[in-house]
Amino acid sequence: MEIIDWFKNQDYRIGVSLYAAHPSAKNRILRVLEQGKSDRNMATLIRELRMIKNECPAPEKPKTIPPPPKPAPRVENIGQQESERAHLKELAAKSYFQKIRYGELPPELKERFRKAKDLFYDMCDLKFQLNDLPDEKENEALSLMLQIEELDEQKDTIWKELEHWQLYKTKLPVKASEDFSKLEPLELDRKRRNLKSQISKKKKRISKWQAAAEKETDKIEHRKILQQINRTEKSLHQDEINLRKIQDLLN
Repeated sequence: MEIIDWFKNQDYRIGVSLYAAHPSAKNRILRVLEQGKSDRNMATLIRELRMIKNECPAPEKPKTIPPPPKPAPRVENIGQQESERAHLKELAAKSYFQKIRYGELPPELKERFRKAKDLFYDMCDLKFQLNDLPDEKENEALSLMLQIEELDEQKDTIWKELEHWQLYKTKLPVKASEDFSKLEPLELDRKRRNLKSQISKKKKRISKWQAAAEKETDKIEHRKILQQINRTEKSLHQDEINLRKIQDLLN
C-alpha cells in the first residue's frame, strides 16, 4: 500500500508499518508509535505520514492557466462550519453519555456528570483546532495533543465514578487521601513507584475476578465476587487519584 492510499482508511497498524519502512522515519517517533494506538499517537502518525506524502513529488500534469479564484463568502463559511461542528459534538456526546442514567445519579455525581460533558466538549474543540493546523505547525500540534490527553484523563476519572455508581450504587473517592504537598521530592518519587506497583496488581486482580464472576452460577458466590470487585475498585481509584496528585507535584 502507498502512503497516499493509507489516508482513505487510516488503519493504525498499517500506518505504523508504512512509517517504519520509510527512509525518513525517526526512531524516536517510531518507538512511541509502536507502543500502541491512542489519540495522541494516531495524531502523530497522521502528521508524520502527511509530511512524508507531501515530500513525494506529484505526477506532472499539463500546465493550464487556472481561472482567477472566486472570492468565497468567508463569514458564511465560518458560520456554517461552526454550526456543523456544534452538531457533530452534540451527536458524539449523546452517543458517549447515553449509557449513564442521569436522573438516577445523586446530586454530587450529577455535578460530576456535567463536568465530564464539559471536558468532552473541550476535547472536541481542541481536536478541531488540531485538524485545522497546517503540517508545519508541529509544536502547536504537540501542545494541543498534550492538552487533549490531560482532559481525557480527567474525563476518564469521572467516567469511572459514574459507571461504578451505576453498577454498585456506591461512590468512588474523588480527592487525594492525604496532603502530599508537604513531602520532599525523594519521598514523593518513592510513593509514586509504590502506587504504580499497587495499581498494576489491583488491576490484574479485578480482571481475574471479573472473569470469575461471568462464569459463577451460584448467586451467593457471585455476589461475594462483586463485593470484592467493588472494594478493590474503590481502592484502585483512590490510588490513581493519589498518583495523579503526586505526578502533578513532581512536574
